[in-house]
Amino acid sequence: MKIVLRYFFIIFSVLIVLILVWASIEKLIKFHTLINNPELFSKNIIEYHYRDHLVLGYLHIIPGLLFLVLGGYQFIPYFRKKNYKIHRLIGKIFLSLSAFIFITAIILALFVPFGNWLETVVTVVFGSFLLFCVYKAYFSARNKKIKVHQNWVIRIYFISIAVSTIRGTIALFMIFGDDSLQSAFGKSFLIAFLVHLFFVELYIRFLKN
Repeated sequence: MKIVLRYFFIIFSVLIVLILVWASIEKLIKFHTLINNPELFSKNIIEYHYRDHLVLGYLHIIPGLLFLVLGGYQFIPYFRKKNYKIHRLIGKIFLSLSAFIFITAIILALFVPFGNWLETVVTVVFGSFLLFCVYKAYFSARNKKIKVHQNWVIRIYFISIAVSTIRGTIALFMIFGDDSLQSAFGKSFLIAFLVHLFFVELYIRFLKN
């Protein structure tokens, strides 16, 4: 049963990552279109909200794409064991990207929030926690505590991809509730991050080995 759950978790996570890669590319295309043809967008959508802060949006999304790809690469045992030096180099890049992404997410939430106050609070709290995870992952690797390092990196990656769950949760609030897009944002952020935190801890403590 453990093996089945473990592989279900892995396959489900791979699907989420692929969805996020597609969504990130789609977002970049929309930003490009927004620059040239802003009249094509409704003023109520998130892309239009960031029209005056597209540079910050690019600085968050483009590193995010690299984060998804490099993080996925790091979790493939074959590549990790084949060339350890490359694994270490990519690991350093991955952790640097992680810190940069979490900092830009906090800046966006504080100064250009799309949702309500709850979105800002949740982003700041989880962004800060993920920065702490980056710190722990880096220093556990430096101290040769490889298993501990792996667990912190797993937390970084799988809590971060909660943004895909946020999209689905927002859709549910919009369909079955009377929430506006802005009010649904905050609640969706909270639910998605808590769900991912719960399942990643379940995986680390009971399924990983």
